Amino acid sequence: MAFRLPLHPVDSIFRSIKKKYLIIYSVVIIIPVLVIYNLILNYTHQVVEADIVRKNALSADALVKRFNAEISDAVLQLRLIAEVDEGAGVRPQTMYDRAKLTIASSSMIQSIAMVDVNKQMLFEAPFAVQASNRAHELPNFDIVRWSKNYAVSDLVMNSSGQKVVIVSFPVLDSREQFLGMLMAEMSQDHLSEVLSASSVPSNGFGFILDRSGHVIAASAASDIGEDFSVYPAAVALARYTSGSMKGIYHGESGIMAYKTMWDGWGLVFGVPNRYAFKPMTDLSGALTGTFLSILVLTVLFIGIGAQKLLQPIVRLTKFARSIERNGSTAAMLPAVSKSKDELAILGQTMVSMADSLRDKQKMVEDSERYLRDVIEGIPYAIVTVDNEGKVSHANRQFERITGYAVDSVIGQAWSDIPLRASEAGASLLDGGNAGQSVPDIETSITDAEGHRRMVKLATSAIFNVQGDTIGTIAVLQDITQWKLLEEHAKQSEKLALIGQISTGIAHEIKNPLAILSGASELLKEEVDEQPRGESVDGLVNDIYRVVRRMNGIVNQFLSFSKMNNEQEQTVRLDKLLDEALHLLRIKLRDAGIVTVKQYEESDTVIAGKYNMLMQMFLNLIINSIEAMPDGGTLSIRTAVKAEGGGERALVAEIIDTGTGISEQTMEWLFNPFFSTKEQGSGLGLTIARDIMLEHGGALQIQSSVGQGTTLRCTFPLLEGGDAP
Repeated sequence: MAFRLPLHPVDSIFRSIKKKYLIIYSVVIIIPVLVIYNLILNYTHQVVEADIVRKNALSADALVKRFNAEISDAVLQLRLIAEVDEGAGVRPQTMYDRAKLTIASSSMIQSIAMVDVNKQMLFEAPFAVQASNRAHELPNFDIVRWSKNYAVSDLVMNSSGQKVVIVSFPVLDSREQFLGMLMAEMSQDHLSEVLSASSVPSNGFGFILDRSGHVIAASAASDIGEDFSVYPAAVALARYTSGSMKGIYHGESGIMAYKTMWDGWGLVFGVPNRYAFKPMTDLSGALTGTFLSILVLTVLFIGIGAQKLLQPIVRLTKFARSIERNGSTAAMLPAVSKSKDELAILGQTMVSMADSLRDKQKMVEDSERYLRDVIEGIPYAIVTVDNEGKVSHANRQFERITGYAVDSVIGQAWSDIPLRASEAGASLLDGGNAGQSVPDIETSITDAEGHRRMVKLATSAIFNVQGDTIGTIAVLQDITQWKLLEEHAKQSEKLALIGQISTGIAHEIKNPLAILSGASELLKEEVDEQPRGESVDGLVNDIYRVVRRMNGIVNQFLSFSKMNNEQEQTVRLDKLLDEALHLLRIKLRDAGIVTVKQYEESDTVIAGKYNMLMQMFLNLIINSIEAMPDGGTLSIRTAVKAEGGGERALVAEIIDTGTGISEQTMEWLFNPFFSTKEQGSGLGLTIARDIMLEHGGALQIQSSVGQGTTLRCTFPLLEGGDAP
C-alpha cells in the first residue's frame, strides 16, 4: 500500500526549504548578478544591432548601384544590336551576329530573341537564325511598341519552362517606325552569384524581387521563382520605400535592409540573428562563466557557515542513491527514519514514489518492447527525426530499402544522408520543417549503392505529453516495381494504339497510294523516253520520289502492326545475331567493314518474338553500316550483367567506329519521322525502342561526334528453356 502524507506536513516542508534557499541565493547571488547581466546584454544588443543595420544598408546600397549599372549596360547592348542601317531594313543575320557577340561578352544576358511587328520570331541567339515554332512569352510588347522605349518584365515563363526576367527593346528605323522587338533574358545565375558573393562573408542572405513580389535572384537557389509578395520587406518595397527591419527568413529571425532598384525591382539584404549577434553570444558566454565562478565561491562560503542546513539534503541524497543501488526500499526505512526533522517525511515520500515509479517503469518497458516489435514487423521503412533534423530512430526496413545501416544514421542530420535524387519532399524532415504532417507524396531516393528508387513518403508530427512537437515520423514505401509496371502498361497501350493506327492507315491509304505509285512510275517512264522540259521532268521525278517515300512509311507501319500478333518463344540471342550478320554479309563486305563478335559463353535465353527482334537488329546493324561510309569495325557483344535491384539481365551491344552523333541530334533520335538520312522515314529507331519496351527491356544509345556509336539492348533474363 502506497504511503500518503497529509497536506499540512508537505506544505511545511516546502515552505521551510524555499525559505532557506531563496533568502540566501536571491539576496547574495541571483538577483544582483541577473540585474547586471541583463543590463550588459541589453546594451550590447543595442550596439550590435545598430552596427548590423548600418552594414546591411551599406551592402544593399552597393549592390543596388552595381545591379542598376549592369542593367543599364544590358540596355545599351540591346540599343547597339537594334541599330538598323538606313534603307536596309531589318537584317536578322546581322542582328543575330551582334546578339551572339553580346551574349559571349556579357555576364548579364544569357539569350536574345527578336520578333517582328506581327509577333513572329525571327531568331533566337545563341541557338539559330531562323523562325521558331516554339511558344514564347512576349512581355511588354504593346508597351514597347507605343512607348518606343525599353521595358523590364517581372518573372515570366520562357519556352523551356523556366521562369526568367526579360528586357524588351524596340527596333526602329530611321523614321522612328516600329519594326520589331528584341527580348534579352537576364542571367539569374549571375545575379544570384553576385548576391552569394556579398552574403557568404557575413553569413547573410539576399534576394531580388520583381514588381509582383516574385524572387528573381537569391543567395539561396531554392528561393528563385517563389512568391514573397506577403513578405514584410516586399510589402515595404511595393510602396517604393527603403529602410531596415527585423523579420523571419527560412525560419530564422534576422535583421535586413531593403532598397528599391531600377524598374520597380527591390533588393533585400540581411543577416540571421545567430550570426549577427555572435559577438554578443560570446560575451554572454564570458559573463555566464563569471556568474558561475561567483556562484561557486559563494556556495563555498555559504557551505562553511550553513553545514547544518545542507546535512539533511546530503543524507536524503544518499538515501535516494541507496534506493537506486539496492532496488528494495524496505531495508532503507530504519536508517532514514532516525532523522527527527523534515528528512523522515521526505524519506517516506521518496519510498512511496520509488515503488510507484518502479511499477510504472516496468509497464513502460513492456510497452516499449511491444512497440519496437510492431515497428520492426511493419513492411515499410520507418524513421523518426527530432526538431533539429537529426535521426533518432530507424527500423530494419529502412536499412533494406536505403542500404544505409541503422547504426550509421542514428544521430546524423537527415540532410547529411545522401538519399534524395529528387527535390520533391526533400526538405520535409530537415530541422527547419520538423513536425510537419504531410499526406502521401511520391518522390525518389538514391540508396547507398547509387540505385534510384521511387518511394511513397508520408510524415506526421510527434508530440510529447504536454502537446509540444518533439519531432517527425516518416513512413517510406518502396514503389519502384509498381512504377515500372505502370510504365510497362502505358507502353503496351501505346503499342496497341500504334497497331490500330497502322491498320487504319493500310485501309485508307494503301489502295490510293498504289494507284499513285503506278501512275508516277508510268509518268516517269514516259518522261524518260520523251523529255518534256526541265520543269516538267523535275516535277514528275519529285512526285515519283515522294510517292515511294510515302509507300515505304506505310509499309513500315504495316510491318510493325503485323509483328504484334507474333507469339513469344525462347530465343538464343547469339544465334539471332549470327543470322542477322549472315543476311547482311554482302552489304558488310561491300562497305569494307570488319565484324568482331564477342559472345559470352552461356546457355541463357530470353523470351521474345523472333521476327520482331530480327527486324530490330537488322535495322540497328544497317544504321551502323551507314554510319561508316569509308569502312571500319563493327563489334557485336553479349554479356550477362547485374542490373539495379540485383536482377540479372542479358545485354547486347552493337559498336561501330563511324561518324558518331551530335548531342543536339541525340535529343531527337527517338522522335517519329525525325531522320538524318535523305531517304530515311524516321521510324526505324522509334520502332526499335518500342520493340525493346514490348520485350520488357531498354534501348540506350551512347555516341559522340567522330568517336563512333554504341547501341545497348538490355533484356530481362529467362533462366533455362531450350532455344530454337
